[in-house]
Amino acid sequence: MKYACETPERNIQRVTSVDQGCRNKNEQSGDFMKSAAMKILRFLWRTSRNAVCAVPGGAGLLYPATSLSAQFGRGDAVYAWAVFFHHYKQLSEAGFTSAQRVLEIGPGRNIGTALLWWAHLSSKSPGPEIVCWDVFPNANLDEPGYWSSLALALGEAIPADMDSALVASLTKRLEDVAGGRAIPSICYRVESIDKLEADHGRKGASFDLVYSHAAIEHVWSIETFWDTQVRLTAPDGWHSHRIDMADHGKRETNYVELLEWSRTAYWLMLRFVPGATNRWRACHYLAKLEALGFVILVKRRLLEASLPIPLARISPDFRGLADEDLRAVALDVVARGPAS
Repeated sequence: MKYACETPERNIQRVTSVDQGCRNKNEQSGDFMKSAAMKILRFLWRTSRNAVCAVPGGAGLLYPATSLSAQFGRGDAVYAWAVFFHHYKQLSEAGFTSAQRVLEIGPGRNIGTALLWWAHLSSKSPGPEIVCWDVFPNANLDEPGYWSSLALALGEAIPADMDSALVASLTKRLEDVAGGRAIPSICYRVESIDKLEADHGRKGASFDLVYSHAAIEHVWSIETFWDTQVRLTAPDGWHSHRIDMADHGKRETNYVELLEWSRTAYWLMLRFVPGATNRWRACHYLAKLEALGFVILVKRRLLEASLPIPLARISPDFRGLADEDLRAVALDVVARGPAS
């Protein structure tokens, strides 16, 4: 219908507006179809890969040991210092002072942090023991000159902004190791958590300090894992963890991509892939620790400014979580175990 007051120019504007609206809808529809198609392709590729990994020998075929170790974090001295200082700082702020038996969970290629902890603790009291536990062989501590070479590398990478007294004590012990005057009491174990518990889940063999950095998110039997940690922790023992909860494949573009899938779809895609992440959020970890009797002293979520996708795209399993748990890409937590 044409109104008497309308001009040809206004008719043109009206038609142009309608055309633009149609183009926008078509573009949105095209984007949706493209996104849906890519999601289907990702699902098919991931389920095929998961199926191969489920077959005996399949995971080794797709992920040879030499290439697999490169996926489990950095192993350089700068990174070792960064991880050590991260946990040293948050533990010190919570009141931690010393430990004799220490467990590092999932060090990957980074054995340097364990050596720094040994250097720090041995400068305070003699005889600290550290166990580095992993389920994949990512390091060979039996190589000739391993400890002296690692100590030298750490000595050359000391951060400029660290406390001078701490640096002095660490440097002294690192020099002893580099010069062959001291051999760190650090044990590297590649085994199931059941085997680790069999040897250390008893009185006198449990750990005064348990720490991890970007490792626990890779544990699929996560409930069982934490149940075991109670038995591995000495009474009032300390825990310090940095848990990386961002999607490891789309960290920069869609850090919650792992939350888009249903439980069944996610299991079909990733259950048997080495190093695949679980989907626990910060609230799940904190609730589990409290349920086991841990006293949480520090809890910090590293938050992104906003979600990268509409909330409706997130699976109903997670959609009802608090906004801060959906936007959290990492969790720092310090806790103390039950008194007995």
